[in-house]
Amino acid sequence: MRCLGGAILALVVFGVSPAGADGVASPVAPAKDPVGAPVAAPTAAAPAPTPDTLSHKGMFELSLRLALGLRAIVPYDKVDYCGDTDASTSTGNAVVCTGRAPFSFDLELGYGLTRRIDVFGELRVGIQGDFGPTAASSAEGPRMLHFSPGARFFFSDAKSSKLFTTAQVVFDFASYKDPSGAGRGTDIGIRNLNGLWLDLEKAYGFYGFIGETLTFSRWLRFELEAGIGVQVRYR
Repeated sequence: MRCLGGAILALVVFGVSPAGADGVASPVAPAKDPVGAPVAAPTAAAPAPTPDTLSHKGMFELSLRLALGLRAIVPYDKVDYCGDTDASTSTGNAVVCTGRAPFSFDLELGYGLTRRIDVFGELRVGIQGDFGPTAASSAEGPRMLHFSPGARFFFSDAKSSKLFTTAQVVFDFASYKDPSGAGRGTDIGIRNLNGLWLDLEKAYGFYGFIGETLTFSRWLRFELEAGIGVQVRYR
């Protein structure tokens, strides 16, 4: 009896809970903070966006972009005026005309064909008029108006950013006229944009780009531009 009483006393003094009738120890109570409330388990942080979650596939797209450009125009006929004069030529017109391209903006309607390919149509609308039919003309020349369908290809995805390049055909409808007042017709060419794309959300993104345009039907024209754009998307 003395041994049994001593064992019971030891259990009480040292706070050891005896096993249940089936030999299994009593469960341990959950941890509590100083005021007695249970401590909540830590929650996992939300995962960062991945290239797949920010894909444009299956979404309709509307984009607006602005750019500043430099250009060079080489007429096929020396009697054609391209915006500059040169007293050393027989016609007084420059053989090559270089300078800033007139201000314009681009509107684009597109569709995400796959995770890496968008198809779109771009419409360029001029804000500033260009040169007239002759150096002596005081009338403002035409404003930019061209349509450029094409495709955009994405590569080097890194979370929300990626690189892109485009392949486009250009149909230039600007109404340039010759010295007699007759229209010079539609110009045709190719166009390419290269840049960095940043998608902050599934529904919108921003991008910066460098673009090159080459047309060759009306005259030989090369334009180099740099700008920024914004795109909104809807499924």
